Amino acid sequence: MATRVKFIVKRFDPERHKDPYWQGYTLDVEEGMTVLEALLKLSTTEDTTLAFRRSCRSAICGSCAMTINGYPGLACNTQVMDEHRRKGEVVLEPLRNHTVTKDLLVDMTPFWNRMERITPYLMPARKPEGGWKITKREEEKIDRAQRCIMCGSCNAVCNTQQIDPHFTGPSALVKAWRFVGDVREKEKRKRLLHLSDEHGMWDCTRCIHCTEYCPKGVEPLETIERLRQKAMKERIKGNPGAKHVMALVDSVRRVGRLDEAAMTFKTLGLLRSIGMIPFGLKMEIHGKMPHPILFPVIDNIEEVRKIYKKIREDEEE
Repeated sequence: MATRVKFIVKRFDPERHKDPYWQGYTLDVEEGMTVLEALLKLSTTEDTTLAFRRSCRSAICGSCAMTINGYPGLACNTQVMDEHRRKGEVVLEPLRNHTVTKDLLVDMTPFWNRMERITPYLMPARKPEGGWKITKREEEKIDRAQRCIMCGSCNAVCNTQQIDPHFTGPSALVKAWRFVGDVREKEKRKRLLHLSDEHGMWDCTRCIHCTEYCPKGVEPLETIERLRQKAMKERIKGNPGAKHVMALVDSVRRVGRLDEAAMTFKTLGLLRSIGMIPFGLKMEIHGKMPHPILFPVIDNIEEVRKIYKKIREDEEE
């Protein structure tokens, strides 16, 4: 039996409207109908001016990504009745962190420009005699990254992307790992040096939203962590992100806990730390300023140091 469902769509045509507005529709929906099927029906029977993007209808192309009841998703594999039961209605908006071109359509040009910045193709080393022999373990390292359909959902919920439009973005970083993690790739260090620059992988705030809302289970945050680990192993450490990691490791090794006040100087350096004094004063006013630990060493610190020694010995082996 069909259920009457209310759809609320955020509309905007920059050529005709000064500001976005909301428009409501109602539609008889049966179990199994997807949001994309509902939009197609609405655009055919209710409003032919409604603009949205679609293609494969099989959760492969990523074209129909949009914000559905507050979160990004693929319209072609999101069930209307599931959303109706969860929220009582279906609210549709364009992807966030993207410029709207019309209604549910967004400009993907910046997205593709970010992809271009990471050089999205393999630059292989000389093929060994007998050809490449890729083990299952080596293939598994990059398998998850290859699932990305570049729908833009991860960028839409990225906190860093929201405040820094120049940030490389989780989707492009996933694509970068596809090549950095490939045993055939020749320019791994060159790639990692580029990704360690400003607006690169170290600017990720680890909010985990990209992993939570990826419709294909790519887990971008884990991929970004792999890129960082690889850069550290390559001793690419001349950037604030790597310096922060080294300061954290050194703090725990020395005293068994985070000495946040000391980490600031080690991460930013003296001159940049001085420039942060106004910000530090605001933190102090709100009780958020970390103070130096006067007696920082925890009990049994030697146990912690033994762990570090063991890790170092394993790495050398």
